Amino acid sequence: MILKKERYNDERAIKKGNSLMLKKVIKEAFPTVLAFTMSGMYSIVDGIFVGKAAGDTGLAAINIAWPIPALITALGIGIGTGGSVLYSHYRGRGEQKVCENLFELTMTLLIGTGILATILLSLVQKPFLEILGAAGSVQTEAIKYTAIIIAGSILQVAGTGIMPLLRNMNQSLGAMLSMAAGFAVNILVNYYLMFRLNMGIKGAAFGTVTAQAVVVMAGCAILWKTGYRKWRPLWHRQYAADIFKIGITAFGTSLAPTAALIFTNLQCLRYGGNAAVACYAVIFYIVFPVQYFLTGIGEGVQPLISFYHGAKKEMEVRAVKRIAYTAEIIFGITAAAVTICMIPYIGGWFGLSAESKQCFSSGMLISSFAFLLTGTAKLNVSCLNAVMQTKKAVFMTYIESLAVSPICLFLLPAVWDIRGIWLALPVTAGIMTGIYGLIRKDRKNEE
Repeated sequence: MILKKERYNDERAIKKGNSLMLKKVIKEAFPTVLAFTMSGMYSIVDGIFVGKAAGDTGLAAINIAWPIPALITALGIGIGTGGSVLYSHYRGRGEQKVCENLFELTMTLLIGTGILATILLSLVQKPFLEILGAAGSVQTEAIKYTAIIIAGSILQVAGTGIMPLLRNMNQSLGAMLSMAAGFAVNILVNYYLMFRLNMGIKGAAFGTVTAQAVVVMAGCAILWKTGYRKWRPLWHRQYAADIFKIGITAFGTSLAPTAALIFTNLQCLRYGGNAAVACYAVIFYIVFPVQYFLTGIGEGVQPLISFYHGAKKEMEVRAVKRIAYTAEIIFGITAAAVTICMIPYIGGWFGLSAESKQCFSSGMLISSFAFLLTGTAKLNVSCLNAVMQTKKAVFMTYIESLAVSPICLFLLPAVWDIRGIWLALPVTAGIMTGIYGLIRKDRKNEE
């Protein structure tokens, strides 16, 4: 009887602990998930406005040019995430002075990188666009768009880099509200410049840069309120190396969809011309924010995992991971189902031509199945990064974007023509899930 009572009390304690952890994860991760979703939604907003204002040519131009703004924002995400992971790790160890130095160093790196990005990208803008496949009227529109994006690099690097810092300073809600403010400004500026002033694709670029300026101002206001009222340029070689070592994974994760986009655009041009590129542009506008939403779950729990790992609380680390994986599976299934149901309406929202609509339905249907595995694949990398297993995280990130995805995009269309292009996304997600399973199995064997 006594044993039964003790077992009952233990079960109640476990359930209570799980409930408290779930509430903590929701409190910390939910604002991050929303912030990531809004960040991904920028592409949808630009796509809808550009599609209505500039048609297939505008859609193709912004899609081919997308690697440039994606590279700029990935720089900010990489540096910001690297600094924030270290910040949480040392905060878990109670080393507040190190945390303050890491904040100042991260801000220094963000500003310096933003300035450097403007200079270097301005020099290679046109040849880079030609490599990406831009030609004729598409190239003309792409140059207009990227010239403004490149000029505002410092705002985009700082805006995306401050957000991870805020999240790891227990300011997830503030980060979300900053992103929400930027998102709202992006919509308003896009509408006014593109439809009232008839600025075309340049209006979309100004909208993006203006939105990031708002995010930076809001983020700085929150930092001021938090107590970070002074900033001085700081350099520390070892900490900077650690930031880059951790941040290179987040940089690669952010760029992975863009690497796939580059190869996919080239294959679309080969197998279907500009109409296929415009078709894929709309597919990308749906896939990208969903991927960001699912990635946001992993990034949302990363500060908790980093903190508990730094504090050597492995039971809590396992509990957070369990909740995160469950959420990824549930939301992945939901995202796939909702997208499939909305396929008949999406093409019209983006102003696709009749020719482009023909291939969109099958392409979107096939691509939707990737959502079932994409979330867990991204979470695997976030978890590795959070517990300082950076080599494995880097391997997982770059083998996807530099090997698995390009190989799938090269081989599958050779067999199934343009449908092979759409198959590449879910097949890549499946392969990456399998690779992570092999890494875990190898680790268990070593233990």
